[in-house]
Amino acid sequence: MNMDAGSPRMCMDSNWSASPARVLLHGEPPTLSAPRERRADRPTLLSDLLEAEDAEARRRTVAAMLHALGFEWLGYARLVSFGERVQPVSMCTAHADAQWARHYCGESYFDVDPRLHDALKSSLPCTWTLADLHERVRGAPLNSAARRFVSDLADTGMRGGAMLVLPGTGSHERHVVSMLSRSTGLGWHDGALLGQVLALGMCLHEFYTRYSGPPVVPAGATGTLTPVQREILHHVARGASDKQIAYDLNLSSHAVDYHMRQLRRRFAVRNRVQLTQAARLGGVPAAAGLQ
Repeated sequence: MNMDAGSPRMCMDSNWSASPARVLLHGEPPTLSAPRERRADRPTLLSDLLEAEDAEARRRTVAAMLHALGFEWLGYARLVSFGERVQPVSMCTAHADAQWARHYCGESYFDVDPRLHDALKSSLPCTWTLADLHERVRGAPLNSAARRFVSDLADTGMRGGAMLVLPGTGSHERHVVSMLSRSTGLGWHDGALLGQVLALGMCLHEFYTRYSGPPVVPAGATGTLTPVQREILHHVARGASDKQIAYDLNLSSHAVDYHMRQLRRRFAVRNRVQLTQAARLGGVPAAAGLQ
């Protein structure tokens, strides 16, 4: 992602970059064929996203809307739930700071983030200020993850924001839109502002889930897979069925199904077609005739 004068900048200790990422961090996902004609029943912002020539043009469109509302960063993440716990699977950092996102996920701050806890229980944008977060973790132990999260968030320079949770394709999937600001004087409870936050979040969600392909997998991302998963991924890229994979690798159908679910989570995709695309984008070669 190109960084210009209006792009987010880090203002924290550089050693955070060493924190391990546990989710797929990515920039703007590739756009699928999208309708470009203007329609009266389509929000203007969604039309602007659909008409953008490329990812950089979309980034500028979103950045202009963010700044008009008083925000600097916007993160968009896909979560899956396991009982009462949620786990990020992928996170778009095109409009935020990838280093902070990597640190947030590497430290598992999603487990202790009061903003996320509140947003998961509401269908409306949940607003917050840094002062509110400090107050909420005041009773936690000094070395607790909750206190470290608030302290690290403060180091970014962000002082307030809004978070919105939107439904996914299944009962265990959610999408989170998080907007952050260096200001605390934006009138967080103003109905007009919350309405614009909701509109921006829903338009981005619509664009990413209906008109975008799977996120581009960074080069070398397959290096973290187990040997069996790499073998399965090679077979998937070549168009092999689950039955053929089980036969070739001497695995049970249950084992193949398990690894396929793990690979879909690892590459932040929903189905086999998207997994095949993600595998090839990540450098796994396809068989001749399948490219």
